[in-house]
Amino acid sequence: MLVLDAGGDGVGDAARTAAQQWAAREASRRRVPLHVLVPRDDVAAARTVHRLREAHPGLAVHLRSLPAPVDRSLTRLTHDAALLVLPFPATAVVLSSAGCPTAVVPAGEPERGKVIVGVAPWTGSEVLHAAVEQALGRHAELVAVRAWSSRLVDLGRVLPAMLTRWDDRAARAERELLEALRPWREASPALRLHPLVVHDDAAPLLTSLSGHAELLVVGRSGRGGLTRTLAGAPAAAVVAAAHCPVLVVPGPDTGGRPARRKDRTAPLPA
Repeated sequence: MLVLDAGGDGVGDAARTAAQQWAAREASRRRVPLHVLVPRDDVAAARTVHRLREAHPGLAVHLRSLPAPVDRSLTRLTHDAALLVLPFPATAVVLSSAGCPTAVVPAGEPERGKVIVGVAPWTGSEVLHAAVEQALGRHAELVAVRAWSSRLVDLGRVLPAMLTRWDDRAARAERELLEALRPWREASPALRLHPLVVHDDAAPLLTSLSGHAELLVVGRSGRGGLTRTLAGAPAAAVVAAAHCPVLVVPGPDTGGRPARRKDRTAPLPA
């Protein structure tokens, strides 16, 4: 597992420390080594590693240089990584360069007990797998959010036909969400799974919900909507405005590797 220890571009010491501690806890939970990526080996970097080792005595922490340019180095280093952790704010260039799931961690302590995952019709199984894994590992409730909207539905004109269209769209969105979640619910009976369908734009909805969660999971792909490449909206807007750590999971069409699993489409066992 990797954590980027670098300042600049608005990254403060509090966010760097939060990202390091979050990464250390996550690596400890997964029982994997943590590699601290630094632009150069110096006294400050050595102190960071020493501090993490002291705070997490059972965790193997290593220092690793990150040659310039950063985006190319990250593409190479994250090819075989399980997770990359970045302090907030993270640039779109860095996020889109990562070849593995990437967590962006802001300063501050989020609320505990709830993981949020954004689900669109095109959301891949790798995103749901990551969300389910995080919820189970944290003993948290998983809230699967499906946002929908339609220009064809205008509640300002309360006509029977308009209300019928509203009901049809809402029912279809709920059916799509429940069908996407069915394999995970069946495979993991211990999972506390709560589907939520809301008529709203995805970015402001997920940003609002993140204020009451310990983790928000979204996808990154080349398609439109929620999982649009992070260089554009709304995924970038969610990462930039979220009130809790955000886990960004790349899809197959990004050229990234969503997870280190032999079968990344199969649900988790019970």
